[in-house]
Amino acid sequence: LQKMSRGYPENNNFLNNNNQMVLDMILYPLIGIPQTINWETVARLVPGLTPKECAKRFDELKSSGSSPVDNQYNPLMAAGEGPVASLATYIKSSLLETQGDFQETPVDQDTVSKAGRHSIASTRNCSSESENCTTRNAGEKTEESEGPNMVIHVCDEAKNLKEDFICPRDLLISEMKYFAEYLSMDAQRWEEVDISVHCDVHIFNWLIKYVKRNIKENKDCEIPTLEPGNVISILISSEFLKMDSLVEQCIQYCHRNMNAVVAAPCNMNCINANLLTRIADLFTHNEIDDLKDKKDKFRSKLFCKKIERLFDPEYFNPDSRNNAATLYRCCMCKKLLTRETERRIPCIPGKINVDRHGNIVYIHIRDKTWDVHEYLNSLFEELKSWRDVYWRLWGTINWLTCSRCYQAFLCIEFSHCQYHSEVVVYSTTVSSLSTVGTGIYPCCNQK
Repeated sequence: LQKMSRGYPENNNFLNNNNQMVLDMILYPLIGIPQTINWETVARLVPGLTPKECAKRFDELKSSGSSPVDNQYNPLMAAGEGPVASLATYIKSSLLETQGDFQETPVDQDTVSKAGRHSIASTRNCSSESENCTTRNAGEKTEESEGPNMVIHVCDEAKNLKEDFICPRDLLISEMKYFAEYLSMDAQRWEEVDISVHCDVHIFNWLIKYVKRNIKENKDCEIPTLEPGNVISILISSEFLKMDSLVEQCIQYCHRNMNAVVAAPCNMNCINANLLTRIADLFTHNEIDDLKDKKDKFRSKLFCKKIERLFDPEYFNPDSRNNAATLYRCCMCKKLLTRETERRIPCIPGKINVDRHGNIVYIHIRDKTWDVHEYLNSLFEELKSWRDVYWRLWGTINWLTCSRCYQAFLCIEFSHCQYHSEVVVYSTTVSSLSTVGTGIYPCCNQK
């Protein structure tokens, strides 16, 4: 009725208006019934008409004994066929007064929303095969606690397929929170909502089976399982639909089975930054380093996230004792330092002092022309791999203490120990050395 009446302008001269036909279809089945008619409810069904006009037209129909649309629709009503018979049944059950006071017509618990006004979901995901055991009979009854059924129209442009899925409204809202803002409204507006989802049909079928995993009618169907070939598509779809528990399951699955996931034929470029960060945080840098990813579909992305974490001052990093947020270059010794390492790593000899307690103090001067972004880009150009960039950066900000010379050193200088296995030798021949008093270490010939 809303579709038939929508778009027609108000016109009090309704004898020549299409609204008259709609009104006559509503009023004709009520002729001869002794019960009182709720004219305000009737007027709501035909925009532009008042309750008084509806009552006036009803009196005209009773006095004439027939309707202008009688010849068209009466045979169908008599035969009990098609939508007109359903309309007549609805009118008799809904528009008659059962009480003295005015009452709203409730939405039937078995109503399936079909009137199209809003397309409320659109996403495109990777393909995956899945078995189908979903019940798709429109208007199927559900338990009272699950509410009325909703129809979801799924459009799969890649396969040129369209398919409808049925799900109880309350279950849909609780599992797919994306739809909550559209379906948690006045019950009388449910039929105005048209749910259209642009997605792979098999993936949405998997999601619907997951949503229905705990209802009684689905106990004979197998609960869908995550696989290397479908987990990325399900992860992206569930994150879009705000299925938080399923998102967490997919992330944990990726962490446990990443070697199999990267080997599967799936596109991992569609994983957004938020999901990538959550996955990367589950990996240690050694686990990423051991990842077998020949085509580099995901490994470099994980190392890039690890690099970001090294520069996050508020993140507790189990892979790195020190943080790169304060990284700078000394313009005297040209070393890269942080607030943690600048107190331990020596500068040039002229910048070494002794404090009042007799401890050696190193003084470094920050190079204001040095930029960390240019440094990272130059590292990538030099090393050609974000994995190598990560390890170079990690070795730059973390330090160790040598067990032989007891000096603190940066991890990138691991093989640069200043320990000499032999005692220095001072030559007695002045001409052999440029400076008097300079010796040579016999182990390495270093001055």
